[in-house]
Amino acid sequence: MRILVTSTLYPPAALGGYEVECSAVVERLRERHEVLVLAGDRGRAETAPSAGISRTLPLLSADERGSLLAPVASLRAVRLARAALAQRPDLVYAWNGAAFPQAALRVLADAGVPIAFRVCEHWFGRLFETDQYLRELAPAQRGPARAAWSLACRAVNALPELRLDPAARFPAAISWNSEAIKRMAGVPAVVEPVLERVCHSVPRFGDRYDGIPRDPAPVPEIVFLGRVTPVKGVDVAIEALALLERDHGTAARLVVAGPEDAEHGRELRGLAERLGVAARVEWLGQIGPERIVEALGRAHALIVPSTWEEPFPLVTIEGALARVPLVASDVGGIGEGMHDEEHALLFEGGDAAGAAAALARTLAAPGETTARVERAYERAQRFRLGPYLDAQERFVEEAFERLTAMP
Repeated sequence: MRILVTSTLYPPAALGGYEVECSAVVERLRERHEVLVLAGDRGRAETAPSAGISRTLPLLSADERGSLLAPVASLRAVRLARAALAQRPDLVYAWNGAAFPQAALRVLADAGVPIAFRVCEHWFGRLFETDQYLRELAPAQRGPARAAWSLACRAVNALPELRLDPAARFPAAISWNSEAIKRMAGVPAVVEPVLERVCHSVPRFGDRYDGIPRDPAPVPEIVFLGRVTPVKGVDVAIEALALLERDHGTAARLVVAGPEDAEHGRELRGLAERLGVAARVEWLGQIGPERIVEALGRAHALIVPSTWEEPFPLVTIEGALARVPLVASDVGGIGEGMHDEEHALLFEGGDAAGAAAALARTLAAPGETTARVERAYERAQRFRLGPYLDAQERFVEEAFERLTAMP
């Protein structure tokens, strides 16, 4: 089978969960199929050319400038999609479609080639509706300036290369990465699902964390791993650090590891200063695998304080494999991966007092915590790479069979 995979980004241009997961599936599928990848152009100049990977899709910022560029970018994306179709794929497997012009996906869906989606984030639920170009083709109440812009976009859509209908329905197969994202995103109005499967995401490098030496630091250390952005809730972790000492009499340290949004990082440091815990917060920035392993080995707890509806965060699985006690906010798919009380202690999203109480209990009840950690480790065995790749390959083959069998 010849498979065309689309994605906003593709490693090594980006190494986020969505991208790394996509590349792992591509590598597996290439063992038995011919796979072509059409991805965003970010990092193209710095990335060595690779056979079967085209980093050409234009990427748009989610601001006014991106909207102004959207018609021309959409025309370019459509041409790239048609060029990919000229290679006669048997199936399109669409991954993250959040930042490139979705006119490319519209063309691929209209081509009559079976199409499947791997959904790991919220973008899919409003497919075409929020695209900076396609949204202007839909009827809506608009002010004078926006109405004029919509007319201009419709004039562009009259070009023979486009003539796109964002509301036209099409059949597709869907692989959801969790029950949570299936519930939160939902099937968009334009998609007629002929096959749906929930196939939980897994850490590609889970073995790296399994069985690492555990040597907890003399002073309790709470570790945060992830992007330091507002939705990740590092402010909740800092407030919990202060409350852990004030309300529970435990002075701990918070270790923050991950790439930072610069402005948000400054805000967080200011918060730590105001709460009197700045000296007990360590900012590691983005670190490599060896230092992550070291941080987890020293940790008394891993905190995942997200405030947005996480679809299925892999850091909880990685922490469980490393046998680090988990304390996390009960949002999105977090509790679907690691269950409250059984595998982790969960608190309400944004509740710093609840986070502090969960941390205090983790530190004060070693027997209970150890038993919970062992159950979490056993639970994490369900999220291994090999079975996941087997399931993805089965999904692709079943999607092709279902979609080609349609009249």
